[in-house]
Amino acid sequence: MKKIFNDIYVGSNIISKLNDYTKDFDKILVFSNETIADLYFEKFKSILIEKDKIFYFTIKDGEEYKNIESILSVYDFMLENNFSRKSLVISLGGGVICDMGGYISATYMRGIEFIQVPTSLLAQVDASVGGKVAINHPKCKNMIGSFKSPYRVLIDVEFLKTLAEREFKSGMGELLKHSFLTKDKKYLEYIENNVEKIKALDNEVLENIVEQSIRIKKYYVDIDPFEKGERAFLNLGHTYAHALESFFAYKAYTHGEAVAKGIIFDLELSLLRGQIDEAYLERARNIFNLFNIDTDLIYLDSDKFIPLMRKDKKNSFNKIITILLDNQGNLSKTEVKEDEIVKIIAKYKNDFLRASIDIGTNSCRLFIAEVKEIDNEIIFKKEIYKDLEIVKLGEDVNKNKFLKEEAIERALKCLKKYRELIDEYSIEEKNIICFATSATRDSSNRDYFIKKAQEDTKIKINCISGDEEAYINFKGVISSFDKNFKENILVFDIGGGSTEFTLGNMNGIEKKISLNIGSVRITEKFFLEDGIYNYSEENRNKAKEWIKENLEKLEEFKNESFILVGVAGTTTTQVSVREKMEIYDSEKIHLSDLTTKEISDNLDLFIKNIENNKNVKGLDAKRRDVIIGGTIILKEILEYFKKDSLIVSENDNLMGAILEGVNGNDRCSK
Repeated sequence: MKKIFNDIYVGSNIISKLNDYTKDFDKILVFSNETIADLYFEKFKSILIEKDKIFYFTIKDGEEYKNIESILSVYDFMLENNFSRKSLVISLGGGVICDMGGYISATYMRGIEFIQVPTSLLAQVDASVGGKVAINHPKCKNMIGSFKSPYRVLIDVEFLKTLAEREFKSGMGELLKHSFLTKDKKYLEYIENNVEKIKALDNEVLENIVEQSIRIKKYYVDIDPFEKGERAFLNLGHTYAHALESFFAYKAYTHGEAVAKGIIFDLELSLLRGQIDEAYLERARNIFNLFNIDTDLIYLDSDKFIPLMRKDKKNSFNKIITILLDNQGNLSKTEVKEDEIVKIIAKYKNDFLRASIDIGTNSCRLFIAEVKEIDNEIIFKKEIYKDLEIVKLGEDVNKNKFLKEEAIERALKCLKKYRELIDEYSIEEKNIICFATSATRDSSNRDYFIKKAQEDTKIKINCISGDEEAYINFKGVISSFDKNFKENILVFDIGGGSTEFTLGNMNGIEKKISLNIGSVRITEKFFLEDGIYNYSEENRNKAKEWIKENLEKLEEFKNESFILVGVAGTTTTQVSVREKMEIYDSEKIHLSDLTTKEISDNLDLFIKNIENNKNVKGLDAKRRDVIIGGTIILKEILEYFKKDSLIVSENDNLMGAILEGVNGNDRCSK
């Protein structure tokens, strides 16, 4: 363990040192979030010696919980357990927890001591040092807070071994900022010379870069403890970053991701004013690129974005204040004018938001993404927002061949909600892609529905054929694979009314077919009668025979060699149930393997819990009505192709539509 200042320690496996600093306190609150608690509370309980005076409290994980409501629940707990002015708070977590733990200690009984134990790289180099503690207001980040220095800071780089890759990169975004705040370029050169060791989480190198980053930050804190002057330079990139986080309600970008973009904004302003040259800006981009950190700004509506920049806490007298750099590394505070902001953002007109909407038989889904256009090709960059609503548009379409009025109203209500979200993000009309699939194309009154949607929601619906649905599905899936991937894949999408099969590879699509088998269609045909579900063995056997008859149309696919890839809700649900996910985690599902045995086990579980599928962890309530039918289809597909497993992809026709658009129209074939 290395003592780099009187109150800050850096090292590996140093948590046991906490016992040296807790003896003088009557009660100790270990404050964290649920994710960190699952990882480390048991370790803390085994390490901390004075167990009778230690209490544990968690909040939910996420920036959206950094608010006064969460803080009040902690106060309640501390009061109920008689915490006093001689008590101590230990903040165990990332930046949110460190900020909140410090705010609790600054305000409880007008101030008690706290120790920072930061577990993320971002918190280790930023939130844990400097004494700025705060919570968010709904309209602005870190607007409610105080200055209070921690009693001790214990920085253990071993915590970084369990950090998600995205969170580590977020920390690097803030850490790299510090390399711009010193004229001595030895620190930057050390980082550039040790990129692979940093990525490999080498303890010695991690300790070195964390220490150097803290020393740079501490320099500015010590000369300006209450941010009256030079300490503001630590906010390099933050005026843009905080506005970006706020624009996306703190959900789309981590703080470090936003700061990386914000630094480029400040450097673009420096370039605009002739303070730096293009070479300086390009080197800055390359520094972030070393760690695959995106620095492209986003072409957003200035009328909405500029007011958010005005809300930054550095501002006063209605001016927007940010930081300038020059070629020699000199820093200065400056007011940025609205026309300058517009000019800078206009340079990034090829980096924008796109939305796709899938109107299926059972559900409506929305996907908003950050994309980049290069030579008329759309490149996916980042997921911004996803949503799914069960609307049952295709209810009884199998029998009646038309969309029921109440089903249309449910779909329109959902589309109105999606229109509001799209308008909040100011997405241009040309970048809104909405397509309807089997329920709409199978109905005799589809034109009425499409026209009404256009009138009520200003959303143009493209009714697409099964072939085009298969095409955009494949485009979505193949985007997940490396461009050097050589093998064929057979993509299938079990929808509500149909299932699309597409065979191809990186060079393109070889074969595709759409079959009228789907989770809603099979449920209505075999398991639902007069509003009552009946999953008897006899009905299941009839359903299986029906599926097998339809699958015979895939005979020409059988002779091909391919990897089987499944998309959409029926398939992804199998993984979330297998993993007993209480919170759906796309990253754990995407490109995971799923075996026939796991599908069979899930089917048995669903049938066993027919009366109360709420008991099945990982099963979204929105899918309970059709999951058994969908799982039977999935199981039969694997048996037909004699496959023991498949790959599950989160990317499907929503992604394909983002990348390719759709060419459907108001009249389409089956």
